[in-house]
Amino acid sequence: MGKIWFFFLAGLCLAPTCLFAEQHGLPLVRMDTPSAVECPSGMRKIHQGFLLNPRDKLFGIHFIDNRNGWIVGADGLILMTADGGKSWNRYTISEEIFNDIFFIGEKGWIVGESGLIMHTDDGGKHWLRQPSNVAMSLMRVFFLDRSKGFIVGADGTILRTVDGGSSWKTVDFDWISRLPMDLLDAGILSINLYDIFFNNETSGWIVGDSGTILHSEDGGKQWRIVHIGLLPPLFSISFVNAKEGWAVGQNGFSVKTEDGGKIWKKVVIEKENSLFKIRFCNNYGVIVGDHGTIIETSDGGKTWDKAATDLHPPYPWFVDAWIIPSDSAAVWSVGRAIILKTGIIPKE
Repeated sequence: MGKIWFFFLAGLCLAPTCLFAEQHGLPLVRMDTPSAVECPSGMRKIHQGFLLNPRDKLFGIHFIDNRNGWIVGADGLILMTADGGKSWNRYTISEEIFNDIFFIGEKGWIVGESGLIMHTDDGGKHWLRQPSNVAMSLMRVFFLDRSKGFIVGADGTILRTVDGGSSWKTVDFDWISRLPMDLLDAGILSINLYDIFFNNETSGWIVGDSGTILHSEDGGKQWRIVHIGLLPPLFSISFVNAKEGWAVGQNGFSVKTEDGGKIWKKVVIEKENSLFKIRFCNNYGVIVGDHGTIIETSDGGKTWDKAATDLHPPYPWFVDAWIIPSDSAAVWSVGRAIILKTGIIPKE
């Protein structure tokens, strides 16, 4: 993650030489030399997944389908599986921090520190840098289709593209005129943004510091504040349907809506540990967080229970998770030096 992750992750390679080619002055990275298959150096298989080098920090995960998945992290680390997570290939294509990865078919994007955006249009064989025109850490990326995409990050950054990332434009949002006076009096002039999610092509959601929730009703062209205050940060947001949604954050701070986001009420899912990611697939949902926290629901969020794992102290933190939808679907969680597989989605 970028530098702003260290505000809430307290205490936060072994790879081949990359081949570079120049195209329009930007490095084109070839990913055709993995360090190993099955268990790369510094990686140990365990019952529920893999333990990595203790220094490895994994920040984002995305599966294209049930077999092909990607993980990104610190120091330019990329892990790729083509067999549903039974084995992983390890690459390092830079020394920069990669915070998130997103794919639609063969097209993919990576975002990271200092405004970094990388793009592939051949399924990850080659990665080309795309100009972001910002210097802030970029935290999460989300695409509605192959053309329309969004990135959120530090200092209130919202980027939008309508051409697959050939050009990224900053979404105009005057934080000072929209922040409440109690935040301005506290010296807060903008909000770090940590996650973005769309219910559909028009309804989008962003969360960040000070309990901030932004909503768009026009496909991300314009955003408005629907929840904010002298509150802990919210790190992730997701909806199980058009009406019911959750946002989770620091020290277990969580809010829920039952009316499509008009009203958000505080709820208790976890009392102490910070919660960094929430995802849903039908009525199955998962939340991951600090100190090995993995919480699941199979009834659309009516009840939440901690997932059974084989983890032992000191517990790792988890910052992202991915649900693979199939009859025997897995939940893959990533964090500090670990890739963990848990959970089975019940049949509908």
